[in-house]
Amino acid sequence: MWKISVSILMLVIFSGCMTNNRVAYIQDESKRKDLGNEFVNEQNRALIQTFDELYVNVSSFSEENPDMLSSGEVRMGGRNSTDYSLISYQVDEDGNIDLPLLGKTHVAGKTVDQVAEEVQEELKSYFYSPSVKVSFVNKNITIVGMVASPGRYFYSGENINIFQALGLAGDIGEYGNREEVVIIREKNGRIMKDKVDLTDKSIFISDYYYLDSGDVIYVEPLNRRVWGIDRVPFSLILSAATTSLLIFDYINGN
Repeated sequence: MWKISVSILMLVIFSGCMTNNRVAYIQDESKRKDLGNEFVNEQNRALIQTFDELYVNVSSFSEENPDMLSSGEVRMGGRNSTDYSLISYQVDEDGNIDLPLLGKTHVAGKTVDQVAEEVQEELKSYFYSPSVKVSFVNKNITIVGMVASPGRYFYSGENINIFQALGLAGDIGEYGNREEVVIIREKNGRIMKDKVDLTDKSIFISDYYYLDSGDVIYVEPLNRRVWGIDRVPFSLILSAATTSLLIFDYINGN
């Protein structure tokens, strides 16, 4: 009887354990047999769109510039602040930003590097050897579902990949489904929904490896929540098993 009870107890405990295959990313076995260990997935250069927020920074090392800051830097507009939203320019509905000295400057449909080169060339009439940096301010992704810290996250680079994005949210939780992560993307007025498998190496060549600003990542829960070995309520199980044995012995004794 004791052997049967112990066997049942061990079955209950280990049937509830979470396997590594449910929580590990990029496993060796892939559904795509043609994939090796080296991948090519070119990043799409992000193009400026209407209502984007742009940070424009101009530097010049000429002492003749009266507006130059002590660091040798000229900020075109806004206040001298570490909060980029206070010194950014919003692209209007016509695709323009309004810069000091230059006035209306068309930027929509261009990369930030292209805009920086064009502005830099125009400013040569006003500054000696200017250097221009243009970057996005309001690029963001939203992460919801089974992650440590769901929310909306901003990033300053042109691109961010899905693992970097999940890192911002504190990673997928123990009970999040890594095999069917939902990506919701709006493009040209159309809303698209797709799923990616983060346990498979094919994610590296997926169109969703690099995210677009405005993408929503939804991590679904696993079909059933199972106990990990550290979450098994041993005291409850042992108490129930002991009670059952006492009842069984009492019945047999009578």
